[in-house]
This record gives sequence, structure tokens and C-alpha cells, in this order.
Amino acid sequence: MKNKQNTSLMIKAIMLLLALIIMIFAASLAWFRSPEAPVNADGLTLQATAGKYFDMAVGFHSSKNGYQYTMSQYSKNLNLRDVITADGQHFDALADFSPVDITGDGVTLVRPSMLLKNKDIDRTSNTFTTVSPNKEYICIDMYFRAEDPCKVYLDKNSYVKGAIENTPGDGNLVNSELLAEEGSRKASEGNFSKDAVVGAVRISFVNYDQFQEADDPDNRQDFARVLWLPRPDIHLNSNDTSEGWTLSTNVQPEQIYDSYGVTDRFGGFKADTYTHHYYSYGIADDGQKIGDINYEKTVTSPNRLAICDVDTQIGDYYYGKTQVNIWVEGCDAEARRAIAGGQFQVNFDLAGG
Repeated sequence: MKNKQNTSLMIKAIMLLLALIIMIFAASLAWFRSPEAPVNADGLTLQATAGKYFDMAVGFHSSKNGYQYTMSQYSKNLNLRDVITADGQHFDALADFSPVDITGDGVTLVRPSMLLKNKDIDRTSNTFTTVSPNKEYICIDMYFRAEDPCKVYLDKNSYVKGAIENTPGDGNLVNSELLAEEGSRKASEGNFSKDAVVGAVRISFVNYDQFQEADDPDNRQDFARVLWLPRPDIHLNSNDTSEGWTLSTNVQPEQIYDSYGVTDRFGGFKADTYTHHYYSYGIADDGQKIGDINYEKTVTSPNRLAICDVDTQIGDYYYGKTQVNIWVEGCDAEARRAIAGGQFQVNFDLAGG
């Protein structure tokens, strides 16, 4: 009987040892993950609240319907984690969403080549990877329906915040006491949350030439009506990682400048990107590779910004439509793999008039 007990204890000890080995191996993978490994943002939710003038719906692709185009019912409130389709089915429009750090002008999005460990974009390469909507980035059509012609505005209560934040810009991303309670949210590189990735979130609203209640990408215009940088107050200071990474919050534009082109002590380029630029792709007329381009016509504080005209009459209603793209911008330090695992929530406060 005693030998059986000893054998049982030995088996349990071996199993515990194996579990510890697996845990150590898994932790090591966090540092040596493939450059193609996605940022895990499974906690992302996107909500929208309509004004009294209109109802709204979304159109999207999902693996749950074989990537066929699906439209939701019209309603005053939307949550992409719980969409009710026109035929009454429940769908998670974000079921396949696992973003990587990509770049683009708000209309066309691609992934540039990344340096080892994804600390920065490889600026010597002109190789780009195509990215898929609702996999690497969010791409939905938003439809609006009203009894009278109106405009839809992105109002001042719209925000993007991290998983541990109560309100945007409240400093919780660097609250050590809160991070101690939410241990899984702490980044390994410093005393800040992984959710600082919200500092690199970009959102664009792209016009359509005319309203069509279908998936019609050829009808989309080639410019973003509104390009929103929702969290310019967050900046990850990563010029010299040998001394650790630090996070600045409530940053003002004049506090940090773009230091791209300045070499660090290792002979590499610094890329402090508070000025918010994207990495353009393609070849210029003179044969030179196009590099970083500053965003133009962007907003950082939405306050009655028109994103759609609801003016196409069909029957008793007027309709409008805009494409919404949401991505994690790979040119900004906040998107780097140092804070992989960041989670964020997008909220659209929409008004009509």
C-alpha cells in the first residue's frame, strides 16, 4: 500500500515538473515569437449609439457565414460582438479579428516588412504584405436610415480606451497599484499596461459615391472623409530600450518631436513617431522608394464631425452609408510587439442633424 502511495506521489511530482517546463517554454515564446504573430486583441469591442434622427445597421464579412456579405438589422445601438442580422441570426462580426501592426492612409492598408522582434519597420525594404478585412483590421459598412435627410456626426463622447481604463486619458495605463491588481495586463518592459496599444489605433470613415445596400467596394471613394487619431495623449518612449521602456500619458503635441533620421548609439534609426505618420508603399516617379508620410486632414478630438450624408430616398426613408476602417498603426511605437496582448474598446457617439 505504501509503495502505491509513493508511486502516486512520484507521478504527481513528474506531472507538476512537466507543467512547469511547459509554462517556462510558453513564457519564452513571448520573447521569441514569429514576426507574423498577431497582437492578441480578443477583448476589443465596438459599440455605437445612434441619435434620435436615425437608425443604423452594419454590413460585414465573417467566417461564420463563409465570408459572405451580411447585414444587420437597423437599430439605435450596435455591438459587433452581438450583431442581430436582418434574418434574426446572431453573429460576432469580430470572430476572426486578430490584428497585426499595419500601415496605410485610411483607405488602403498593408503590412510593411518588420525588423527583428518587430521593434520597427524595415525601412530598407519595399516588401508589403496584403492584409484581410476583419482579420488583421476591422472593416465594416455602416448604414444609416432616417425619415428626413440629415448628416451623421461623430460626436465628442466618442472614444478609444484600454481594457483597464475607466475613462480615456485618466492615467490608469501607468497606475502601478491598479496594474498589481490586474497583473495580466502589465507589460513586461515597464510599469505600464499592455493596453497602451490604444495609442496607435487609427479610425477612418470612407465615403461612397452613392448609396447601395450591398457590398460594393468599387463604389467606395479613394479618400477618407474623416481620419481619426483617437489617442494622441499616449506615447511609448522607446528610443533606447536598453534603459527600459517608459510610457507618457496626457502628452501635448509640442512635448515630443519626430526624431526619425537620428541614429542611436547602435547606428540604427530612432523612430519617435508622435507626429503620427504612416509608411507609404510603392515607388515614386523618380524611382525612389516612398517612406514615411505625415497624416493630413486628421482629427484627434471629434466634435460634431460629419461622417455620412443621409440623403438617398428609397420609399419612406432616406439612407446613407460609410465604410469604417479600424487598425493598429505599425509606424507608431505603441503598436510594437513590446505590448502585444493589448486590448481596447471603441465607442462611437453618433448624432444626427
